[in-house]
Amino acid sequence: MGVRERKRETKTEKSKKKEKTVVEETPIIIPEDPLIREIEPRMRVATSTITPAPTTQDVVIATPSKIPMPEWGGPDESEWMYQIPSRREDIEMWAEEWGDYLLQWAEATGTHVISVGAFIGEEPFKHMLGKTEAFKIIASTLIDKEIAEWTDKKKKQLRIYWRPLEDWVDIIYDWAISTGNVRIDVKSIIIQESHRTFATLPEKDLYKVMAMMVDRGLAKWVDKKKGAIVLTI
Repeated sequence: MGVRERKRETKTEKSKKKEKTVVEETPIIIPEDPLIREIEPRMRVATSTITPAPTTQDVVIATPSKIPMPEWGGPDESEWMYQIPSRREDIEMWAEEWGDYLLQWAEATGTHVISVGAFIGEEPFKHMLGKTEAFKIIASTLIDKEIAEWTDKKKKQLRIYWRPLEDWVDIIYDWAISTGNVRIDVKSIIIQESHRTFATLPEKDLYKVMAMMVDRGLAKWVDKKKGAIVLTI
């Protein structure tokens, strides 16, 4: 059975489980008692004067964003997705789906460059059989789409463009204008704005973003070597 057939079978099983759950959870309707109808308004009056105690819902707690799992689930749910397909015709679709997920994962985690070492140790990739080979196959799919590239000759690190550099130009420009930082440079962004997503961009990409701002007439060079610019307003 190929990857496509297995996925279809899994979706059918999940649908059946969902239908069963709905049936089991159907509430039982009990006829209304006239006595309850008479007492209920009194209860509402009595309880309305009581101030509810604070609950944990009254407090807003910041929690880290949850990394999304693939739509096919973990290895216990879709074991075949965690190994390179044996049939050549299945490999392309398998790599395509994992490539789409890797793109989502990179955006959710703010990852711009992932190494093969990081890949084989991260959820859910670490559950794959033949992790190193799987990484190369999936990476090739993203490279063919021109949304990723190897950063080294040994093909150990993959730069993933889950957002194009053109978009980063707009994001950084809007941030600089709104905060009054009309004079910016690569180093100050990396050091002083480390809490911002764009500060995690590879240094060479930040230089490219600065150059793109100048090319678009949004800024002028102050020190091209240091990637320092002043915005034109």
